[in-house]
Amino acid sequence: MFTVLDLVNHYLGYFTTSSKIKGRIYTAVSAVGVWYLVYLAYRFFVNGRWLRGSLIAAVFVLLLYFVVLNILYYFTNATAKWDVSPHIEKMLGGPHVEEETTKQPTMVPTNGLYQRQNVMTGVVESDIVQQENIRLLATELDQLGLMNHDYGHLGQQAQRQIIAQRDVVFSNHPGTLLPYFDMVVMNDTTKILGGINQLQAHELGTLVMVGMTPTKQALNNYRLALSAVLVTGGVGHTATRTELINTERAYKIQVEVAYEKKN
Repeated sequence: MFTVLDLVNHYLGYFTTSSKIKGRIYTAVSAVGVWYLVYLAYRFFVNGRWLRGSLIAAVFVLLLYFVVLNILYYFTNATAKWDVSPHIEKMLGGPHVEEETTKQPTMVPTNGLYQRQNVMTGVVESDIVQQENIRLLATELDQLGLMNHDYGHLGQQAQRQIIAQRDVVFSNHPGTLLPYFDMVVMNDTTKILGGINQLQAHELGTLVMVGMTPTKQALNNYRLALSAVLVTGGVGHTATRTELINTERAYKIQVEVAYEKKN
């Protein structure tokens, strides 16, 4: 069976064939070839080789399970209740993207441009009041038409790749850049402010880490500035084996912090 699959893969390499068509061909070949294992198991049982026969029978059941899943995936729109393939995909690093692009749109922050090697991701914690400020800000951005809902122009396969890494992809992927944001140090805590403009800015959270370094320690050694603050969350997609399904999560902010060594 594996020899036949190898030959099919070899000859399909001469043609421009979509991954779904290839999957259907492989599934059809596998669905026929897997039954040869039943014959092998039967011959071992007839000859009194119960252990080997049982092992081959177990392999047949396992392969038949995946063949049935592939038939459902490539030939129907049905779903299987006990589908372990998403977990296997996640362990292997997510699906391979052949036909979709994951290139993200370029966003220009209003607080200036920084070299990427001098920018780190920050960790933000938000209390109940700050979380409500984020929700209200996201609603306002949406009402003003500043929040996209096109999933970053990503197709289904590209969305699946992101979902495999992050569990969800949001409709405003990769996030909505705030028109105004700032960072203020107060009583040894670093507050993140943001809003539609400076006059309507509110506290959105506390910057607790810059990269892997606590913010207080980073401030002792570096000059820090916010290079970007984005709102993510809301409506999004999670994935089953056959389709993307809608979900909704709380809004949150993601920050990037530029740093420069103090003299």
